[in-house]
Amino acid sequence: MAVCADGRAGAGKATHTDRVDSGLILLVFLAFLFAWLLNKVRRFFRLSPVAYGGVMVVFIVAMLLIWGQQQG
Repeated sequence: MAVCADGRAGAGKATHTDRVDSGLILLVFLAFLFAWLLNKVRRFFRLSPVAYGGVMVVFIVAMLLIWGQQQG
C-alpha cells in the first residue's frame, strides 16, 4: 500500500513514485532500437566487440543524463 507524503496510507491510488515514467520507457525503447541499428553498422564497418560496447555505454550514459535533466 502506498503511503502519502503526510504519512497516511493511500487507498490504492497510484502516487507519483508508483507510476513508471513514460519518458524512461521511451528511452529504453530507443536504446534497443539504437542497439539493433548499431549492430547492423558494426557488421558493415567490422567494428570490434570492444568498440561496439564502448559506443553503447556512451549512448546509455548520454540518454540517462538527458533523462535526468528533464526530471528536475
